[in-house]
Amino acid sequence: MPDDVGTSSGVTEFEAESWPLEAAADGLAQVIDGFQNGDTRPLVIGDGDQPVLVVLAVADLADFRARIADLLGNPVDAGWLRYYLRSNFDMSSETLVEQLGVDTDHGLSSLASQVNVEQAAVLLPDHLRRTEAGGNPLMLIGDGMLATAALIAFPAFSVLLAMENEGKTDDDSCAYDEEEKPTTPLEVLAERLGPISTQLVAKINAGREPGLPRFDLHFEDDLVEHLRDLEKRAQAAPGGGAYDELSDLLHSFDQMRSGELVEEDEVPHEAPYIEMSDLAAALPLVRDAFRDGADDPYLIGVDGSPFAGLISYDLYEMLQQVSVDLDGTDEAPVLPLPYPLWESGPQVRTFEAALEVCGSVLEDISRGDGSMLFVADDEGDAEMVLAPLVWLWAYVDFLDLEPTEV
Repeated sequence: MPDDVGTSSGVTEFEAESWPLEAAADGLAQVIDGFQNGDTRPLVIGDGDQPVLVVLAVADLADFRARIADLLGNPVDAGWLRYYLRSNFDMSSETLVEQLGVDTDHGLSSLASQVNVEQAAVLLPDHLRRTEAGGNPLMLIGDGMLATAALIAFPAFSVLLAMENEGKTDDDSCAYDEEEKPTTPLEVLAERLGPISTQLVAKINAGREPGLPRFDLHFEDDLVEHLRDLEKRAQAAPGGGAYDELSDLLHSFDQMRSGELVEEDEVPHEAPYIEMSDLAAALPLVRDAFRDGADDPYLIGVDGSPFAGLISYDLYEMLQQVSVDLDGTDEAPVLPLPYPLWESGPQVRTFEAALEVCGSVLEDISRGDGSMLFVADDEGDAEMVLAPLVWLWAYVDFLDLEPTEV
């Protein structure tokens, strides 16, 4: 780590460990050899003041690109991605697409030149200068037909880092290989538990697809004790509920070690969703969430298909100002302010009245009508807004928000 880089509370781990350009060029071959041997730690390159470039395993880039392309393929997810990027990174989805080399018209392709390791080391200064001048440094690195590593801009890597870390907590009962926690192969765990677990894992291994990885996992002591209890109960009553639970858990661990299991709360780009019929019952909880500082929109729809958005009035004010500045768009009109701020604006409803009419407003929105609902706080001022989702997404890209530290 460079001596002149501090580790203050406002500096991320990767910012603090940025390599200076010369050291990064000298160590590039070693880092890429590590990728080939299974070490996926990225190389972060700085200019002395801040991180600028990142060298990461090409498989990690491919996975990230696939996730972004999948989000962009769905209009609702694409709108949410734009909001997520704007509110957290002050970045547009177009910028992220460019920095990752995602071809939204033709799927995923290289969209970058490939050089060998020696050429990449020589080109690093040019790519750093290009990035600092606002260019895209994307470059693939490898000695054969298939690239081993990729060079991307640090802001794009910051998005990847946030999307990977969001939702993870310190008390996870299982985790991938970590230096501070011992890890165990699933087969070894099964042998320690007993014959039922050993047989189940043997069946799991027999049915695995060829080529899937088998990462070792960390198992917390209380989880192991629970598994041992299930093993004993399964031996005492074969085919009972304990056997089924033990089997389900071991299958879940197999998915974890293969990288196939993604917890729902680890996906930050998915906005909270509420079925239209449940909104009235959920509205008090949404109000409490907004009052506690939450600012993410809630998506409202039918059978998982959103058509309306419920947002805080603070966010609505920003979107409304954008709509005025743009004089509307092809997708949405200029957003109104509530009466009396606009003489012809919608009335602000008390919370009790909003509970009564929110279903009717949603029915109107679902039919394509430009219906809206402004919900008042305890003092009678607007606190929440229910509006057509397409109207809200139309102005997200134009928001001027301060980026959040990651």
